[in-house]
Amino acid sequence: MLRIRITYWPVMMLLVLVACRKDVEDFKPYAPSAEALGSLLAAQVPDASRYTSFTFSNLATDKTLETASGARIFLVDTDALFEDASTGQPVLCSTCSDLKIEITEVLDKRDIIARGLHTVGDSGTLFESGGMVNVTVSCNGEKLALSPSRTLKIQLPNNNTQSGLFVFAQGASTSEQWSNSNQEVYEAEWPVAGGNTQTGYELLVKKLGWSASGRSITDPTTSYCIELPPGFADQNTLAYIVFKNQQVVAPLQFDLGDNSFCFPKAPTSYQVQLMAVSKLGEQYWLGKAQTEIGSTSATYPLGPQQLTEDAVVNFVKGL
Repeated sequence: MLRIRITYWPVMMLLVLVACRKDVEDFKPYAPSAEALGSLLAAQVPDASRYTSFTFSNLATDKTLETASGARIFLVDTDALFEDASTGQPVLCSTCSDLKIEITEVLDKRDIIARGLHTVGDSGTLFESGGMVNVTVSCNGEKLALSPSRTLKIQLPNNNTQSGLFVFAQGASTSEQWSNSNQEVYEAEWPVAGGNTQTGYELLVKKLGWSASGRSITDPTTSYCIELPPGFADQNTLAYIVFKNQQVVAPLQFDLGDNSFCFPKAPTSYQVQLMAVSKLGEQYWLGKAQTEIGSTSATYPLGPQQLTEDAVVNFVKGL
C-alpha cells in the first residue's frame, strides 16, 4: 500500500497544478486594452489644429508664436530663455541650428479625456480648467527646459473668462495631480485677423510641459463610485465623472475589492455625466448616465452597451 501511494502522489500534484493554471486563465478572459483605448481617443478625438510645431534656425530675435486655434506664446530674450534639460547648461537659441517648439492645446472636456488628462489638483481636490497647454522645446533633438530665472508668457483663447484663476503645473506624468503654483492668471485681449479682438487667459509659467489655468472647487465633497458588471476592470476600461457646463473631469480609480470605479473627493450638488469606455476583445462598450452628486457617498450601477468604435469616438467628441 505504501508503494502505491508514493507512486501516485506526483500524478495527483500534477492534476492540482493543471487545475490551478486553468483557474488563472479563466480569471483574465480579456487581454489588457485600456492603453489601446487611450491611444484610439488621442488619435481620433482632438482637432488637428490643437497641435502646432514651429522650427527655427539660429533664432536671434524675440518671437511671438501663434497657433491655428489662437493661442500665443512669447519668446523673449531667447539666448537666455532655455537650458539643456539633462545638464542644466544654458542653450543659446542663436547657436541652435534646429530649434523645435511643439504646442498642444486642450480647451475642452473631450480633449482632456482624449489626451489622458484630468482636473485633479493638490490633495486630490478638483479644479475647473480655463484651458491647458503643453509646450516642449528641443535643440538639435536634445530636450530643453526653461531657465530657472525665466518665465514663459502664454495666452489661451477663452470667450467666457472669469477672475480668480491660477496657474496649475503638471508633473512628469499626465496621471499625476496638478500642482497650484499660486501664480495668478490674468484676463487678456489681443487682436486677431479681420480686425477682431480675442479674449482669453494669460499665463506666466515657470517650466515647460503641461500648464493649465484653473480655479479650485472648494465645495463639500463625498466619495462617489460607479459599478460595472464582472469583467469590466481597470485593464480594459476608462471611467470618468464629467461635469456638465464646466471644464471638470475626474478620473475614476478601480477598487478590486468592491468591483467599482471611484473618486474620493467629488464635489456635491453638481450635475454630471458618468461614463465608462471599455474594450473587451474586439468589442467596444460604453456605459453612461446623467445624474447629480449627492451629499453622501453613493455607488451608481452603470450598464454598458456594446457599440461600434466610431460610436464610442463620437460620444467622447460630443462631451
